[in-house]
Amino acid sequence: MNIKRFIARNAQEAIRMVKRDMGPEAVILKTRTILEDSGRSNQKIEVTAAVDYDAPVVISNDTNPAHEGWRQRLERELGEIKEALLCADAGRTMTPEIYYNQELKSRYMNFKTFGLRSEIIRGLMNEGNENTEVASSHQLKESLSKVLSRINIKGDGRDNEGRKIYSFIGPTGVGKTTTLAKLAAINAMQQGKKAALITLDTFRIAAVAQLQTYAGIMGIPLDVAASSDDLQKAIQKHSDCDRIFIDTAGRSPNRDQDINELRDLLNVPEKIHLYLVLSATTQYKNLINAEKRFGALPYQSYIFTKLDETQDASTMINFLISRQKPVTYFTTGQHVPEDIEIASRKKLASLLLAGIREMPNNSMNKENNNGPSYRP
Repeated sequence: MNIKRFIARNAQEAIRMVKRDMGPEAVILKTRTILEDSGRSNQKIEVTAAVDYDAPVVISNDTNPAHEGWRQRLERELGEIKEALLCADAGRTMTPEIYYNQELKSRYMNFKTFGLRSEIIRGLMNEGNENTEVASSHQLKESLSKVLSRINIKGDGRDNEGRKIYSFIGPTGVGKTTTLAKLAAINAMQQGKKAALITLDTFRIAAVAQLQTYAGIMGIPLDVAASSDDLQKAIQKHSDCDRIFIDTAGRSPNRDQDINELRDLLNVPEKIHLYLVLSATTQYKNLINAEKRFGALPYQSYIFTKLDETQDASTMINFLISRQKPVTYFTTGQHVPEDIEIASRKKLASLLLAGIREMPNNSMNKENNNGPSYRP
């Protein structure tokens, strides 16, 4: 057996050096990160590789030596290109120690197929990788469970007793009013709670008329408040209600003045549960910006709307993984009150797996056809 050590600037270069000097049959024995002099800029990779000269020779069915050599070269070059591409992508996220471990590499590919961002994958890969010897048929389930464990979920059904006051804040056009109407209808018409509506939205044309229509159908009162004093009076007026739902006008996350005005409007002595309502169709950077700007208000949890309008829920998943506060509801259409559901890991799992099923020629689909599927 011939053993050599290579030092390279990155994993891609190390692979090329091993293949070039020792051939396609070389096996990576060990990798480690080393520092030359000082500083991260001088970080390099040391790879120890070996090739067994006594290994059996594979005889091609093609007896023409010229054809055999051409095919072997082509296969080797294609393999190197594939390896380099994967390494270029994975190398930014995985350490060499993880990259050269097949089980950990499979876990990485699962996370990648879920649509997770590189920094999130990096965090997941760095969390306790001691259980790496997992059967391929169960790797997808394990990866899925790891992702779901990072998302904070808190359904309202756990705390359904006593008087509750809810308000809905968020950017324009995310569906706050329709979401409010759904929850009000469920509480008033399905659960028999005594409910009332209050709107602070005096900006949108026909905003009050829209809520009046909902209130009339549900047979519950509606009040309009233009100031925090008006809001406090309206809340006191309905002190006998089990549920009070407060609508607000959509505010641009880029206008601090509007958000500060909303904060002043909601500044009342009463305890109000604030939902930050966001759309699943929003870009990741815009979700982060909205969460940051609306952080001026003490909201407790998220509601994500318009899941029916997106084919890829990975942006929402990435956001929820990166945040600490819980998600409480998902909405999936315009029907009141049907198209809303309490957030659950079962729903999130179905969204992640749906993304995998829609990928053509997905290698994990082929792999998992030979093993039990995951049913959340």
